[in-house]
Amino acid sequence: MADRIGLRQLRAFHAVMVTGSIGAAAERLNLTQPAISKQLSGLEHALDIRLFNRRSGRATTPTQEGVDYYKAIETTIAGLEDLAPIARTIRERGRKRIRFAATPPVMNSARLMSALHRFLAAHPDTHMSLEVRHRMDIEDWVAARQIDIALALLPSNHPALLAIPFVDTVAVAAMRPDHPLAQMDAVGPKDLVPHTVIFPSRQMLRSRIDAELERSGAVVTAQLESSSALTCCRMAAAGLGVTVCDAFSPTAFSPADLVTRKWTPSVPLTHGALINRAIDVGDTVQSLMDVLKEEFSVRT
Repeated sequence: MADRIGLRQLRAFHAVMVTGSIGAAAERLNLTQPAISKQLSGLEHALDIRLFNRRSGRATTPTQEGVDYYKAIETTIAGLEDLAPIARTIRERGRKRIRFAATPPVMNSARLMSALHRFLAAHPDTHMSLEVRHRMDIEDWVAARQIDIALALLPSNHPALLAIPFVDTVAVAAMRPDHPLAQMDAVGPKDLVPHTVIFPSRQMLRSRIDAELERSGAVVTAQLESSSALTCCRMAAAGLGVTVCDAFSPTAFSPADLVTRKWTPSVPLTHGALINRAIDVGDTVQSLMDVLKEEFSVRT
């Protein structure tokens, strides 16, 4: 029978995965490195799983099983980290708390910043905790009740979630103002062929872009890729090429550094809220949702 899993073991494992090393994890938890190693060994024994590759008996890089286990317990550990803030919120009578998450393009967008300004001005006693999560992970956080409301690209087929559309947008091409394609009103697949192309990877958007490229018959190869659309825009703003991305990511940059052009054929993108079906969000979260919908529905 497997040994009981201890909270200290999980905290040690989480710290190593987050910081990337036993030394940094020990510093974070104010423990010695041997103590961290002992907790990791105990956890592996309890789970009967090898979580780390070892060199000279010392844990180095996580195994695939270790990565999978971390992904499975990440929301649980995050919930434990919230225990103290939750207690503080309860002590501070009348002070409400919202756990909000969004994908990187939305979290860094000008529209979200505007929405937060409006909401916090109307609800000065509300404390907000903001989490940046990739689209493939964000549903699990909402389903696990670690997040009250998330803003992300739709649709969602998760049975535990309710998806509420906010705004319909389309993909855009983004480049520096002095890029040759900036002289065009609209950019299509064949226009990309002679230029350095930067594409988002491992995203719902990428699959839709690839589908349009295949239909166009244009042979376009991305020389640069990033799992973050914001990084794609950053590279485009640095003059490394042209990217195709969502409409929100470019709003984090000055027009002097990055401009957008219509991408054709159109790639429709719907963004909206994700909430847990089993939870009554309450008046404060509903108020936030109303402000978010107003801000993200504004046409530019």
